[in-house]
Amino acid sequence: MHSSHRLLLLSLLPLALSSCIDNTRLKPRAATGAVPISTFGYTGLLGPLNWAGLSPANSACSTSLTQSPINIDPSIISLLPSAPVLDFPSVAAAEFENLGSTIEVITNGTTTIDGTTFNLKQFHFHAPSEHRINEEFFPLEVHMVHESATGELAVVALMFQLSSTETTELLTKVTENIDKIQTPGTRTETGALDFGAVVKHVQTTPLFTYKGSLTTPPCAEGLTFIIPQAPLPVNVETFNKIKSTVKFNSRYTQNDLGKANILDVGCTAAAGAKIEAGKAVGGNGTAVAPAPVTQPAAGKQPSHSVAPPVVAPPAASAAPVEAPASALPVPKASSAVKEEAATGAGAQPVHHCIMGACHTVPAAPARRARRWFQLYV
Repeated sequence: MHSSHRLLLLSLLPLALSSCIDNTRLKPRAATGAVPISTFGYTGLLGPLNWAGLSPANSACSTSLTQSPINIDPSIISLLPSAPVLDFPSVAAAEFENLGSTIEVITNGTTTIDGTTFNLKQFHFHAPSEHRINEEFFPLEVHMVHESATGELAVVALMFQLSSTETTELLTKVTENIDKIQTPGTRTETGALDFGAVVKHVQTTPLFTYKGSLTTPPCAEGLTFIIPQAPLPVNVETFNKIKSTVKFNSRYTQNDLGKANILDVGCTAAAGAKIEAGKAVGGNGTAVAPAPVTQPAAGKQPSHSVAPPVVAPPAASAAPVEAPASALPVPKASSAVKEEAATGAGAQPVHHCIMGACHTVPAAPARRARRWFQLYV
């Protein structure tokens, strides 16, 4: 390996590591024990539309074909064949932190799925829910984040529905001292936690399962979701305590698994619209039909080539108008080129779309960054 390449990989490693394990309680605490504050958010340029623009390590957020959260379509998403085995011991109190992007509880336990044991690291909150079930969203979603001995991640994602007659006592006890962590970077302790009702719910309710991604940067693939078909109850008082603290922290629904990344589709459409707008203004004013954007077959990378728009010939006196180079869609490397990248042959730039703008990143750094995701997520 060339020394310059080695230096590049080493420079990317800390970034990939710190990003991949945000919100999974896998990141080692600083010597001072300070609570880390997330470097991404859910509003404006820190929000999901621009996560890929916050760091090269986040490229999967705008290019991956397997992103979460999704709409759980019962006709497509399968059920887990057998119930997992959960062992979540009760605790007198647990550490409760505000990361800025969410609030999380640090606790232990295990979930065994098809013979593989995953260790519970923490659980955190999303309001409103990130996943939808049969198009329906829920007021609250709790992610119980697990990691296996081999580094695989699994999340038990619990949906919560508002109720005026019952509630889940676990959340009541979690939020006992929530007023003490209203500021990002603060911590307190929960009340006594008993997971009995949650364990019973997961082990007796049909469970959807699919392979998706982190719902936060770097959006790395390979994460297993387990989602109970039915929600748990939460009363209005407890829900409002959580909502007023996390505010809003839900990533938008992603495309069907295996289909083009929503940001890629939007970027291509926006680039085509800019070309058409330029021609309409500088040409003969004839309306232009936009080029269609097609979804790739499942498992294939999306194509970024856009069919030439249908344009009426300009008047003889009209000067031809060229679209600015920055508005033109740039072809993404094909799967064959990606295979060649392992040896450095046939390298193509990687196409990224951020907030409706398209640009390219050199192929080698982008692919190396993605390789670090595979190693450390």
